[in-house]
Amino acid sequence: MLKKQLFADRLLAQMPSLRALRCFVTAARYESFTQAAEVLCVTQAAISRQIKELEDSLDVPLFERTGRHIALTDAGRILYNASYLSIMNIAEAAEAVRRTDRQALTICVSHTFSALWLSSRLPSFREQYPEIRLHVMATEHFMELDELMEPDIIITKNPPREPEYEVEPLFHDVVYPVCSPAFHERHFRGKRLKPLDLLTQPTLNLSLLGRAQICEHVDWRVWRNWFQQGDGTDIPAENRHLESNDYRLLVAQAEAGEGTLLGWHHLVHQQIEQGRLMRPVPDALVFKDRHHYLITHRKARPRTEYLQFRNWLAEEAGVMMQGWLDAGITVAG
Repeated sequence: MLKKQLFADRLLAQMPSLRALRCFVTAARYESFTQAAEVLCVTQAAISRQIKELEDSLDVPLFERTGRHIALTDAGRILYNASYLSIMNIAEAAEAVRRTDRQALTICVSHTFSALWLSSRLPSFREQYPEIRLHVMATEHFMELDELMEPDIIITKNPPREPEYEVEPLFHDVVYPVCSPAFHERHFRGKRLKPLDLLTQPTLNLSLLGRAQICEHVDWRVWRNWFQQGDGTDIPAENRHLESNDYRLLVAQAEAGEGTLLGWHHLVHQQIEQGRLMRPVPDALVFKDRHHYLITHRKARPRTEYLQFRNWLAEEAGVMMQGWLDAGITVAG
């Protein structure tokens, strides 16, 4: 009996860390360190480091690496087959324990929505409901959520189709140009601007490249197509100054006076209210068929803290959109 106990103790002492195994299983499942980093909400460097330490501790390579592609070695396949079910059992047990904490809500949003919409509003929620703990997870890969990442609430434009989630629209898209007051003073002062006049000066451009889960794309070409007349031969091309797939960067550059940006109302209206950005023309594009959605896990719907968060969220979105409607803006769309 003592020998068995000593043997079991030695196995436990030599067992790889759970963190390393979780990184390994996720990378093997997606055949990508980058994808594993997105799913686990860590950096790619952290994934690589954990797997390297795991390989060093086992003294055997677990992946064959060819450029950006990875594939399991024979040893890696053995470890994956043995580890996957164990990791999933632990994840399910942890989720069951986590859901016994009736005061915690797990919310999943994009990096941009988290930084430009949610972050400024969370203090008011915490003040109103100090007893509710929030776990906010930021990711761009909403369609690839699995058992390792099962939030109570998702806010996104591209909802998952899994049957355990219920979907309802939260607010629709409104897009209009914004620039800093300094940029406006430098380039547009004293001018009666038409929508296409904005293209004669530097513009900041949202890129398609490197963006995950794209539902639709609105850029200056879309703006030009909405407002051009005739055959378009006298319409200037956009004066591109900066292009990026990081909308947070573009907003910061617009605030710094680097160009005019097409702003989504829900992401830039507070900067306008604070005077950091302004609208050079009253025109806007309104897409009533394009929404941000509130997606709720069915297990969360009966919970009091979910209902409180949902009511707060709906009120915040309603105030935001009512401010838009009260402005009496010229719209297209």
